[in-house]
Amino acid sequence: MITSLEPNHLTFAVQSAASTGDIGASILPILGWLLVIVFVGGLCIYFIGRWMRRETHDPVGFTLGDLREMLASGDITPVEFQSARDAMIAQVKKQAASGATTKAKDAKYTPNKRK
Repeated sequence: MITSLEPNHLTFAVQSAASTGDIGASILPILGWLLVIVFVGGLCIYFIGRWMRRETHDPVGFTLGDLREMLASGDITPVEFQSARDAMIAQVKKQAASGATTKAKDAKYTPNKRK
């Protein structure tokens, strides 16, 4: 429904801006700021991703080499070295056994086949 055949003020503003080239001048700063915002957002996403992927803890507490160095420097006695070494070996065997049973369970799994 047309209420008036007279052009409104917005039409005049757009026509006058288009004729003088002011539309491009008013859009360029907005596009520039939008580009800056997208660039900064991309940098934030990149650095947050790197921060989340980094390892937060040392996966290995002591190594056998560390224990040998402690024994050589006199920080621990040979009895303590032997008990720590035995505990480490038992832990590694336990982890290896649990990994082997998991692999065996995965190998035994077969999906139901049609008969």
